[in-house]
Parts: sequence; structure tokens; C-alpha cells
Amino acid sequence: MTRTSPPQVAFSSGEIDPLLHRRFDYQRFQTGMATCRGFLPLPQGGFTRAPGTLQRGNTKGDAAGVLVPFVFAADDAVTLEFTPLCMRVWRYGALVMVGDVPYELVTPYDAASLPRLQWVQSADVIYIVDGLQPMQRLARLALDNWTIAAQVFNTGPFRTQNLNKALTVTASAATGTITLTASAALFAANHVGSLMRLKPTDNTAVPLWTSNEGGLTAGTTQRRYDGKVYLLVTGTNAGPNPPIQEEGDLRVDNSTVWRFVSDDVGVVRITAVASGTSATAVVLRTVPKGCTGVATYRWSEGAWSARYGHPGALELYDQRLAAAATPTEPRTVWFSAVGDFADFADGVEADEPFAYAIAGDGSVNRILNLKRGRTGLHIFALGEEYSTRSDSRQQAIGPTSIAFGLDSAIGASPARPIAPDGNPIFISRDRRRVTQIAYSFEADANRAVALSLAAQHLGAAFFEQIVWQGSPQPIAWLRRATGDLAAMIYDAAEEVLGWATVPVAGGFVESLAVSPDPTGAADILTMIVRRVIGSATVRFVEELAVTYGLLTGATPVAQACHLFAARTFVPGVPAAGFAVPHLAGQQVLAWTDEGEFGPLTVAPGGEVVLPAAVGIATIGLFDATHEAQTLDITAQAADGSTIGRHKRLHSGAGIGVHRTAQGFVQVVETEVPAAPRTGSRQSLIRRAVAASLTEATSGVVAIDLPSGHAREIALRFTPSGGAPMTITAVVPIVQEAGR
Repeated sequence: MTRTSPPQVAFSSGEIDPLLHRRFDYQRFQTGMATCRGFLPLPQGGFTRAPGTLQRGNTKGDAAGVLVPFVFAADDAVTLEFTPLCMRVWRYGALVMVGDVPYELVTPYDAASLPRLQWVQSADVIYIVDGLQPMQRLARLALDNWTIAAQVFNTGPFRTQNLNKALTVTASAATGTITLTASAALFAANHVGSLMRLKPTDNTAVPLWTSNEGGLTAGTTQRRYDGKVYLLVTGTNAGPNPPIQEEGDLRVDNSTVWRFVSDDVGVVRITAVASGTSATAVVLRTVPKGCTGVATYRWSEGAWSARYGHPGALELYDQRLAAAATPTEPRTVWFSAVGDFADFADGVEADEPFAYAIAGDGSVNRILNLKRGRTGLHIFALGEEYSTRSDSRQQAIGPTSIAFGLDSAIGASPARPIAPDGNPIFISRDRRRVTQIAYSFEADANRAVALSLAAQHLGAAFFEQIVWQGSPQPIAWLRRATGDLAAMIYDAAEEVLGWATVPVAGGFVESLAVSPDPTGAADILTMIVRRVIGSATVRFVEELAVTYGLLTGATPVAQACHLFAARTFVPGVPAAGFAVPHLAGQQVLAWTDEGEFGPLTVAPGGEVVLPAAVGIATIGLFDATHEAQTLDITAQAADGSTIGRHKRLHSGAGIGVHRTAQGFVQVVETEVPAAPRTGSRQSLIRRAVAASLTEATSGVVAIDLPSGHAREIALRFTPSGGAPMTITAVVPIVQEAGR
């Protein structure tokens, strides 16, 4: 029987799938854990308590909502709270006020629209779509002055041109308010607000411009040149040089001036429908003479309208606004002109707008998301993922240079992807997996990389949303359908990938957003958390506490926050009474500079009284489900591994701790089919008095953890109230029993 001390000094893979619990040959087994709930694996190797949350207030009327980050500068960021038909502004944990009341903006988004919102920000403007109504333009004029209105598009985009030569449209005039007359039933009530483009079937009504043509009459003579129509406003001769301008007047010689009238495209907006064959419209772009009083079958309807629907996905890419996925064209992406997000008049020049319809392979599944990436614009559809390619890496995408390539056929969920390093990360269609699209030099193509494979069991609860917190640690936070959080610690450059779950003390997380703190040095995760307080259902706006300073020593242990829906108090003089009205009637803990107090019951009026006066206090809810458990501790045997053999732990295990105030550890013995047996909890730090909990301990502590014989033995770590706790190494003494 061999006695060994197998060390585990890295836990950076976090919680791994039960199917891997006996894969001692697998790399992530060496750095994995059986459970990492309420703890976070660290890129450096250890694991630490997950931060708690600070309660900042409630949503408007405790209504369900969506959080939208708005970052104008590194030190100028807000979080927008959208609830039905209302928007409010949170700035660094506080509502923006107008006098004594929160600033509010009326919006067009009801409860059905909120889960569908997608947005992109350009400077101080956010463009928003929900797939149900016109794109909105939200603009910040000041912290307490915002405007929202439908973005006006006067140049397009348009659907495919009508090809039925028997179905024609005639315009009554070239400008102003006109009547459109169709040869057969065409117009419907939901055409109101829609664009229509008209092109002449026959351009011969206007003669071609001819050099030095004489005998012309100023004010009435029109001539065509290069697809454009011009009116002679001065002179009687055509002049030696043709007019080439696209607006205004141009003097072509000393006596001849030509005025731009129109090209061969007219654009109107329908304002009323009288019947299936008659509609009223306002001219936005002069109707060509070949369509004025003359029937043409070359008409196109607007692509975005009440009749054909509105885009459901948005992104900014290569100085273009890209929109996609209307109900009638679910696989089409429209690109604006370069630098002009309101111009969708399709063209052929490199900087002009264009549209692209992605062909389906056996099915037509709609585009769900667009995401800007390092190698192109990525398109996420229900059944596959694409990205744009240009003819040249030095050339921006355009009407003649763009192509779409298939990256994978996994299929995406509606959750918006993230791209922390330029490579998009998305939640799969089944909502169980997290995948990254990354460029492979070997294949010279993008490929899908599974990020959740080692912890695929966490997806059984379904991933609903993903956001990225880049600082102080690189973490992707995922909201799960069970209401808790999953954390993916990910640093591709350092090959760090670890998983954990974070329940929030009985709360149900409904929305996530990340924005910089006031210094710009750290990112703050803000969430809407639904809680039941007494008999009432409330929705708190909570921020994830920043605890990284505890690890570096920059933050005193007394300022730790590992409680939930908490509030922090720093009275001018030590005090014992504090007000936490949002937790009235709840059992809370208090973490203070005088130690830990609780559980305490908050009075109906919101008052809680501590047994001693304190100078710093964090008071909130404690989550008793948080725990971290190692994998089975394997020992050496004379003939190989001890997997499947009985073994036991001896006293004297070494536990590496870092800036830890307190915590507990116990042995878990498993002998299938019997239920696991747990030993008594042992304190990590031996303390004489509670007040000394505010002192941090770093180093290796010796713990007596003897066990009985069992086929599997693990160590389980649990937190002590609000005390910080970080484990850097586990070195048990284990003996193989030989049977």
C-alpha cells in the first residue's frame, strides 16, 4: 500500500463535464474540478469566490426589461434600461435624475418587442431594430436629454424590380404630391409609408444631348446625357461640352447653362391608398419624364415597410450600416453607403450601397445576428454561419468585391454574439453549446471551435445570453434559463479556458450588460434580477461587485462583497444600525471591518441592527449553494492508477490559500451505489475571535482531513458568509488500500 501526496496546483479549467471525471489522461482533467459553483477559476491556476452583487435600485414599476450599454468614452458610459414603452438611464450605479424624479424617455417598444431588440452604436447615436417596426434612431443630446424616432430612409432599399410587363404604374407628375395609378390591383393599406422606385420603360421621350445643337428654347428644352435629364435654363445652343453634374446648374460655355432635372430613377413615398389601383405619394427623387403620364412596368417596392416587414438584425462594418432579416427576405443583408448610414440606394461603385441574398442549402432559415469580426462580417443564421470575403484583403467590401463563405453548419440561437478578440463567439441553435469562429492558417479558412465541450453539461440548463467582461479579468458571462449565471474564463493567447456557475442567492437573472467603470480601467456587469421579497415580485438592477483588488491587495478584506443584492455602508463614525429597505423581512449577513454578523432578519421597515458598531459594512443575501469540489484524488499504486480501488486520506493535508479570511473544507467519500458521505467541515483559517476574520492569510495551511476507505475521495470547499477565499493548491496525503 503506497502513501503519496499528489498535488493539484491548477484549477483553471473549472468545472468539467461528468463524462470527463475519470479521464486522467485528458489535459483539462489535470486542471479541472467536479463542481465550481459560486467560485471562479483563475487564469493563474487557483480558484476564488465569485463576486457578489450590489443592489442599485429597481426597474421602472418592477417591470421586465432589457439593459443596453452606451459607451461614449472610456470615462463616459451609461446603461440604458428599457422597460415597456420607457427608457431610463443608469450612470455608474445611479439613475440620471431630472429634479427629484428619474429621467424617462417614451419609446415604441412594448413587452413583446423588448426580447427582440438589437442595436449598434455610432458615436452618440444608437440604431435599434426589433424586426416588428421601423428602425429607430436613439440620440444622446445630454445625460438627461435623449431623442428617439424612426430612422428615415429616402433612397432605399428596394425589392427586386417587377417583371410583369402587364402590371404598370403611371405617375401623374414629376415632383410634389402626385397620384400613382396601377394597371391592376396593386396597392394595399399597408403600403402607406412605403417607398416605390420608378424607372422609364422607354427613354426616347427626351432626345439625346448633341454637341453645339442650335435653335433650343431656354426653360423648356430637355436633353439626356449619360442616363440623366437636363433642362436648358440659359442660351439657345447645347454648347460644346455635355452637362455632367448630378444636381444644380452647370455652365458649359459663356452662354449655355444646363440644370439637372433627374436621372432615370424616380423615388416616391406612398402617403395614402385610395384603392387597389390608386395611391397618393410624395416625390423624394424627381420622377423621370418617361414615367410621368407614361405607364412603366419597371417599378420596385421598398424592401422595409409595414407590408414587407423590417430588419431584425444590425451591425456596423467597414463604415457601413448592415441590416438583415425582414420577414419576407429573411436571408438578405443590406449595406448602406460608406459613411452614410441613411443611404441605401443600391449602386455599383465601391462606396455605394448594395444588398446580398445568401442562398440556402435545402432550406430557407433566417438570419438571426450579424457580428463584426477580425476577418469579415459574420452572419449567423438558424442553420449555418457565414462570413464575408473581399476580393482583396486591402479592399473594403463593396457591390463588386463581396462574397459570402460558409464557416460552419452548427446554427445559432437568437442571443447576440460577442467578439472579444475579433473572433465571434456565439450560442448554438440548441442553446446548449458555445462556439467560436476563428481563422485557421492551416486551412486558410474560418473554422468552428467548441469552447463549451469540456463543460457541456452546463448547457443542459440552456444558455440565453452572453456578454463579455474584458477587465479586470477576461470572462464571458452567460445567462442561463434557470436564472443563474455561467462564467467562461477565456484567454486564447494564454490557452486559458475555464467554466463555473454562479447562482445569485435565489434571484433570477433576466438581462445582462457590460460597460466601463468611471475610471475606464474595469468593466462592470449590470443585470436585472427578479426576486421575491416577502409576497412581492421585484426586479432589482444589480451590479457585480469588483473583487479583483482583493487578490492583488489593493482592496482591504473588510471591503469585500460576496453577498447578493447587497448595499455597502461607510458611516462617518462607527454605527450599528443600517437601512436596507429593499430586503425588508429577509435574512441577511453583514460583512464588516469588525468581522461577520448574522444571519439577521431585516425589520419590516428595512432596518437592521448589528451587534456592534462598525466603520464599514456590506449587508446582503448569502447563497448557501456555493461550493467547489475537486475531482477524485488519485494516488499512485505499485501497478498503476488507483482508479476503482479503495483509498483513504491521512491527516496533514496542505491547502494553499491567498488573501483568505475564512472558508471551510471537508472530505467527500463516494462508494457506488451508496450516497456520498461527507466529513465534518474544517475551518481553513484557525481564528480565536470573529473580528480577526478581517485579516487576510496567504500561504499553506495544514488541515487534518482523515477519511475512511472509499473508491473515490474528493475535497469540498464552501464559503464562510462574506469572507474572501482563494485556493491556490491542494496537497492531500492519500494511501491506496490495495483492494
